Amino acid sequence: MRYILEEDYEMQIKQEIVRLLTAQDFYNSPKLVRAEKTAADQLRQYVGKRYDLQAFYDLPERDEFIVTLLIDVALYHLYSQTGLKDIPKHRDDRYQDALDWMRGVGKGEIPADLPEITDDTGETYSEVKIWSARPPQDHKY
Repeated sequence: MRYILEEDYEMQIKQEIVRLLTAQDFYNSPKLVRAEKTAADQLRQYVGKRYDLQAFYDLPERDEFIVTLLIDVALYHLYSQTGLKDIPKHRDDRYQDALDWMRGVGKGEIPADLPEITDDTGETYSEVKIWSARPPQDHKY
């Protein structure tokens, strides 16, 4: 099942643009399905080491911000597939904003309401690792 529903596009794109970008059956168009998959893969590449996206996608309620973000990225890729020389400026801006958000979340600079990945001990992912090759020393006297 796809995360983005057909009615989610109504807020982002007009019908005449739909006909320009795909065939008559916009939502089931192979181009759109591929663009959505690319957007989801892009999100996974940026934030997947820190957040459990599969658990996020399985949540009963969808996050509207993430839906909008994925639509922005998918529509940008959809425009790219058409071979149009000029992607509309607002599409390019929204795509860049989505990438900036993904980068910030992936680096831990921006908080996100996503389930964090935990290891077997229940610890969440951290880029800081403290270890030593020397055995621990006890300096208690």
